[in-house]
Amino acid sequence: MASLASQLAVPAAARVARARRAARVVSTRSRVVAPASGTSPETDSAPTVAASAASPTASPPPAASPVAPPSPSPPPPAAEDYDALERQALVRRLLGLAAATSRGQQADRDSRAVIEDVLVELEFLNPTTEPARAVDGEWCLVYANVEAFRSSPFFWGFQKIVPGGEDLAKRLFEFTAGLPVAGTRGPFGQIQQTFSLESNELVSEVEMKIFDPFFAVLDGISGTVVSTANVKVKQGGDGDTLLVAPRTTRVRNANVGGVLLDQIVVPTSDLMSGVVDGGAVEAEAVVTYVDDTLRVTRVGENLDQVFVYTRKNAFEM
Repeated sequence: MASLASQLAVPAAARVARARRAARVVSTRSRVVAPASGTSPETDSAPTVAASAASPTASPPPAASPVAPPSPSPPPPAAEDYDALERQALVRRLLGLAAATSRGQQADRDSRAVIEDVLVELEFLNPTTEPARAVDGEWCLVYANVEAFRSSPFFWGFQKIVPGGEDLAKRLFEFTAGLPVAGTRGPFGQIQQTFSLESNELVSEVEMKIFDPFFAVLDGISGTVVSTANVKVKQGGDGDTLLVAPRTTRVRNANVGGVLLDQIVVPTSDLMSGVVDGGAVEAEAVVTYVDDTLRVTRVGENLDQVFVYTRKNAFEM
């Protein structure tokens, strides 16, 4: 994307990625097949034949040993092959870092900087022309540089309408993430998104468990928060931006309230539009990378909220 370097906060990493790619292409184009050492049999035999004709009594020249033609060198890999190999290496490294930091929730400042560098290099090698049009399917969150539950489109819309802007929203989100939880796994289980651009729908599911102050002696409150949103590709752009309008929110499979709670659907869109005088609330989500297995999405005024997803079951054996 032409505007990506100006949007991201780490241009140095992008310059490194560009330099590496340019060096590979130059190296590929300048590579030639070196000529075989020595001269050809025809050249070597010419003086001998001439000498034999000039001196009839001279001994016949020894028969020349057959010389095998040089084996042709294989063509160098195309630049696209180098890109694919580098993408694979970057994806493996990114997934390793994400797992080591518990989806980024235990990442410190240094590890986040390292992951951001990997992300920028990966985004520079994005193989998809219009990544926002390639998001259909089920995705699981594997990394976030903010609270994991903010993967839900509800929070993308919420931070647009809160009076204090993203700064106040951030403090509220930090409070939510600090709710009492027993154990070390944290309050959130699997977090996934399901896209269907044909039906203009995004479904987000966040498994969570909160208010468990007795060290797992009691079950606490658990369930899956399901948020739906209308989603479409932004027209007139680079094919990388999704417009996401939160629609409804409900809790499924709750251990408190049971079937009754399952039937309660909160009209998120009506609540949000009431705050902005009836206007629809649409958040922009920029898809900066997508391939058959992995997607990177950036959200926020400065695109500084990063969410990385893998296709569901993509890495299962």
